[in-house]
Amino acid sequence: MPPVQRILILSANPWDSARLRLGEEVREIEDVLQRARQRDLFEVRTHPATRPSDIQQALLDYNPQIVHFCGHGEGEPGLVFEDEHGQGQLVESQALANLFALFADQVKCVVLNACYSEAQAAAIVEHIDAVIGMNQPIGDQAAIEFAVSFYRGLGAGKDVEFAYKLGRNSLELNSIPEEHIPVLKQRGSSAIPAAPPAAAPPKTARVFISYKRNVSPDEPVAQQLCEALQQHHEVFIDQKMLVGTRWAEHIETELKRSDVLIVLLSEASVHSEMVEHEVELAHRFGAIQGTPRILPVRLAYRQPFQYPLSEYINPLNWAEWNSNADTEKLIEELEAAIAGEELSLTAADQPAQPEPPAPDTIPQPPPSAQPVPLESPDQGTMALTSKLYVERETDGQGHTAMEAQEGTVIIKGARQMGKSSLLNRLMVQAVGQGRQVIFLDFQLFDQPALADRQRFFRQFCNFLSDELELPNRLDDYWDEDLPLPKICTSYMGRYLLKQLDGPVLLAMDEVDRALDTSFQSGFFGMLRSWHNKRAMGISPIWQRFSQVLVISTEPYQLIEDLNQSPFNVGQTLRLQDFGPTQVADLNARHGSPFSPGQLTQLVQLLAGHPYLTRRALHLTASGQCSPDQFFNTASQAQGPFGGHLRRHLFRLKGKTELINALLEIIRHQRCGDETLVWRLEGAGLVKKTETGARPRCQLYADYFPKHL
Repeated sequence: MPPVQRILILSANPWDSARLRLGEEVREIEDVLQRARQRDLFEVRTHPATRPSDIQQALLDYNPQIVHFCGHGEGEPGLVFEDEHGQGQLVESQALANLFALFADQVKCVVLNACYSEAQAAAIVEHIDAVIGMNQPIGDQAAIEFAVSFYRGLGAGKDVEFAYKLGRNSLELNSIPEEHIPVLKQRGSSAIPAAPPAAAPPKTARVFISYKRNVSPDEPVAQQLCEALQQHHEVFIDQKMLVGTRWAEHIETELKRSDVLIVLLSEASVHSEMVEHEVELAHRFGAIQGTPRILPVRLAYRQPFQYPLSEYINPLNWAEWNSNADTEKLIEELEAAIAGEELSLTAADQPAQPEPPAPDTIPQPPPSAQPVPLESPDQGTMALTSKLYVERETDGQGHTAMEAQEGTVIIKGARQMGKSSLLNRLMVQAVGQGRQVIFLDFQLFDQPALADRQRFFRQFCNFLSDELELPNRLDDYWDEDLPLPKICTSYMGRYLLKQLDGPVLLAMDEVDRALDTSFQSGFFGMLRSWHNKRAMGISPIWQRFSQVLVISTEPYQLIEDLNQSPFNVGQTLRLQDFGPTQVADLNARHGSPFSPGQLTQLVQLLAGHPYLTRRALHLTASGQCSPDQFFNTASQAQGPFGGHLRRHLFRLKGKTELINALLEIIRHQRCGDETLVWRLEGAGLVKKTETGARPRCQLYADYFPKHL
């Protein structure tokens, strides 16, 4: 009887990486071998959350003949394992090759089921008979399908080459267009590729081009840059993706492995949700791993960038394109920047904020005769002077709370409900009352700070000093023997507040980002203690302090001790969608592009979603589409809400539990996991009802079942 083949499955999915269905992959492999004809000849051992230090021990303990790795790969830099804190740690190709050289008499086959793992396969095959790697990003579905069929072949007594070809064929049979990605390398022979025979030699740099599709000059310039740069570099542009590619996964993977991000910023793209999200991702990856560098290009656009794009772009050098005559010069400048030089225009060249128009001495017609400016809803926070801002009941409640100088005010609502616009108005009111306002946007905390409590509290205190334009004296108050919330409280009360004469309002936007941290109880407990200090009236300094927190997620499900939560004290303002009367009023302010019957249809489709309603009215009132065209294309991927819907898909990527919960709510108006309902409601995708939950609007109910 042939000897038993031991299979060691190593898996790693660090918390700071995209979620993969690794548990499903392992279960499917075990199941297919259990049902195999020669099942008695295989023994499977698994090692989840593998750290680099675990690999040697596992090889020594299990003595495997086949080693299977499932997780993330970064190409030449290496495979991603986990460090002591559950974060990603790269292991280089040569280190892996040297390790397998020590076990060459034992290990006969290695399967690297991870994106861009061909580089590691090429190194390991110098010592191991057969190694399978991936020459491109591979989606979860393709990775699992290939692995299952590969082991199905081995379980039937076939050799590695046959099993490899069976795995590729399984992708073809299931219409998964990734059969060309797995590559088998055999010692002493060339690789056996799925299709085209030889991979191109590595390019000088990996370049990601971000732009707004289907508009000019954005798309033509992006294509010209791609054609020119790919002569010397490996260039990614979304038009290269194969039909059926899991695009959200693919885009994040490409961004993470890129050396530079070239972002084309035009009048259209600066309001694109996907362009903004790609810049945000690049900024986040850059803070963690140093790449990609962001190279901004202004395309005939001279206006100041709106927040939050301004926070990522304003500190950077940038290039400029005004007409086709500038294209050749732009290509040369970008080539130099990719090689390490700076772009030519600096922050000092950035356009200044536009001055308010001078008063016109010519008598103006009455307000009823003046058209309302058609402000784009994509500009984010609405201007204080906007004629399109819709006041809701919560606005009045907020202004009353500001007038009374409440200790704590919570603004709660899903994304794109107008929370930041309301916060802006309350801050202006506070300034009018003579209060010093400190504004903190939690989007600006970098990812390492959200993973390390000490770094987070130091950044928090530094932001406070910076906003107040006071010297940073945190080291004077830093005592390693004290809890971090105590240090932060001392810094605020004994230093910052003492430097100010009058009342202070701390306004915090996007505080959801702190809810998923390991130290959220300590941080939010600290904010609760600040509220209590004011309420107790013992310290005159703290009586001058108040705070406003903006949040979308329902926090009560995430903070275990409600006595340590700032979210169940003070005044809570819960923003609601527009009602039919408010939608009709907004339609009138846009010049009534929708008839009464069409307006009813609009309310039924969007359910008063503030952003989507404003976008529908803006597009029709500005003549970009007719009401009939709008309704015919509303739920299409390239329709009026395409960027908005794709961004939701992007944020759902890899979150299997949330996806399944959303589909259950769409199909059955219920979900058994209350926490998932809260999270989906915070994301703005569903609404809770007395009996369960329902999709936020009919548009979501129509779109997501087709694309999840």
